[in-house]
Amino acid sequence: MARSAEADEAFARGERARRAGRWAEAEASYRAAWQADPRPELAGELGLCELALGRFRDAAEHLRASLVYPETLASAARRRFSEGLTRAEREVASATIAVSRPEADVLIDGRRIGRGQAMYFVYLDPGRHEARARLDGYVDEVYPFEAQRGRESMIGLHLEPRPLPAPRAAPAAPAPAAAAPSPSSGPAAGTVFRIGGLALAAAGVALGAGLLAEASARGEEASTLAAEIRRRGGPSACLYHEHAAACGVLGDSHRARDTLKAAAWASVASAGVVGAVALSSFWWAPAPGTRAVRPVPLATAQGGGVLVVGAW
Repeated sequence: MARSAEADEAFARGERARRAGRWAEAEASYRAAWQADPRPELAGELGLCELALGRFRDAAEHLRASLVYPETLASAARRRFSEGLTRAEREVASATIAVSRPEADVLIDGRRIGRGQAMYFVYLDPGRHEARARLDGYVDEVYPFEAQRGRESMIGLHLEPRPLPAPRAAPAAPAPAAAAPSPSSGPAAGTVFRIGGLALAAAGVALGAGLLAEASARGEEASTLAAEIRRRGGPSACLYHEHAAACGVLGDSHRARDTLKAAAWASVASAGVVGAVALSSFWWAPAPGTRAVRPVPLATAQGGGVLVVGAW
């Protein structure tokens, strides 16, 4: 009760400051109210104030949080928060990040955004950014990308186990010069290519499965919201203004589901191509003794692929 009273008092101060046009003072009061009692309506009012101040990323984060459970809001508040979120999202970039090991720490530009999930969604300022996944016993996966205003980047972070140090061998007797291996000898490039290609194909399938699971979850959320909208306003509810906010959120859920599905199938299809090329190397791989090659995953906000480097 004390926290609620503190929040109500801070909210009233914010309302007075907003009506007087003192936006910085209003933002501080709304923030104090939300921190004292993080109700959706307080997050929404804070987001709208941040939008008026031009702090678009903070505004998008708080307005999105306010609409997680739209049924708890009055219809007028839902409409205002949904319209504000649409305006804020036009000014910022966003990213959906899938990680192969949910227990890994996920960071953006060195800032930790979470741990314990397979998928994350974040808003970003437009420009150059770096996603990183970090887990003890695994090699850090780093993904630089360009975030574009009003667009969403799809990012996959696949962690590989850190190689164990090679055991120290006992000194061996010198071998005859004729039997000494050539300095240029090594594993066959075909073998290295096949191993790397099949590993990439497996990673692509795993990432695709994760994206499909998230798309299914988004689809279930959309179905639940659609049923609630139909219950309140009938089959044509979205044609009426009082349901515009909820229908806008429903449309966003459908678009997020479709985007995740498209990314999932693209990942699976790419994995199939890489796996097929790796298997075909049984016929065209170079002879042993050439320097090994290695496949490197390459991705940007607009697409991805595999870059093969080495000597042939």
